[in-house]
Amino acid sequence: MSAPQPLCLVINGPSAAGKSTLTTTIQDRAEVPLLRFGLDELFRMVPDHWSGGLPEARHSDLGFRYEDVEGRDGVRRIRTGPDGRLMLAAMNAAIAAMLRAGQGVIVDGQAFEPEANHDLEAQLGELDRQGSAVVAIVELKTDDSELEDRQRRHQHPAGLSLFHNSRPPQSANPHLVIDTTGLDATQVADVLWGWLVVTYPTIQKGSPT
Repeated sequence: MSAPQPLCLVINGPSAAGKSTLTTTIQDRAEVPLLRFGLDELFRMVPDHWSGGLPEARHSDLGFRYEDVEGRDGVRRIRTGPDGRLMLAAMNAAIAAMLRAGQGVIVDGQAFEPEANHDLEAQLGELDRQGSAVVAIVELKTDDSELEDRQRRHQHPAGLSLFHNSRPPQSANPHLVIDTTGLDATQVADVLWGWLVVTYPTIQKGSPT
């Protein structure tokens, strides 16, 4: 028998919503290999002088730059320049290429950049229509008070969470929305896993031989 269609699981939500923890848990539970891709992976590849992490980055206006949100103390956003938009487009192309090669992927968060997100969803939609991949887009929601508490305890509290929570979701039409308010990481994983094993049964069975 031929191998099953690769899965592309996109997990969206504001910073500190639990996307990375959930991604790791699903990777651990799955009986098919799912490569992790997303903003954190992309930002680790970005040269320091094009990223927001270096205070005096000389090309952050072209790449990715942290900016304070006026009137909101401690809240920041990421401003994406032309080189940054090109990097996001390259990440989208890489995700699509992995799926075309038969490799499953978990996208650990899309950018809060509508143009980049529409581009990725258009590519994923075409792969889905062709029968080349199974695409599942999941959105995590959390209320502001809990998100603020999580951000304080986040390993890298960049001040992005509350700004993200005020923006429209990255995907206009997610396949599943999980409100994580009041849930721990295991409970959130159980909700998603229960949905996944129905949507993509191969995730718990492995590839047929």
